[in-house]
Amino acid sequence: MMEKLKGCLPYAALLLGAAYLYRGAGHFQYAARPGELGPDVWPRAILVLLMGVCAWELLRRVFFAGAAAAPAHPQDPGADGREEGTRHTHLLVGGIALTGLYVLGMGALGFFLATALYLALFMLVGRYRRYRVIAATSLLGSLAFVFVFMKIVYVSLPLGVGPFKQLSILILAALGIR
Repeated sequence: MMEKLKGCLPYAALLLGAAYLYRGAGHFQYAARPGELGPDVWPRAILVLLMGVCAWELLRRVFFAGAAAAPAHPQDPGADGREEGTRHTHLLVGGIALTGLYVLGMGALGFFLATALYLALFMLVGRYRRYRVIAATSLLGSLAFVFVFMKIVYVSLPLGVGPFKQLSILILAALGIR
């Protein structure tokens, strides 16, 4: 029972933190424009999703923790062929470093190019090797993010500098974003 409670602690803390932040997200001072969403909508929407995920995980851990599926063959190291408990710390460190570089490079490269590179390199760091899928996912994913953030959510994204800015402007024009 104590192990079950320890496993619930991070989700309970996140749930409480999200509830606290949700309350604070409703107190932005802004001039409301008719027909446009206020600055409180997206943070609150994300916090509601976070609270929902935390509540679900708490319920799952409390009421359904023993229902986890056992490996297909108990003698096997794991259902996916890997030894249980194998850690790939170097992949984790690579992903963290890549995320830091993404944040640092976004101002110079612009959101579109930095995101496309980040997505591609993250998949490579994660040992995915279908290069056509990586290229398509990175480019289409980056275009989708640009469209959603700039056309739907109205978030201003970094365009980059020099030739990267020109690339960003061409992409925005192609997507019909001014």
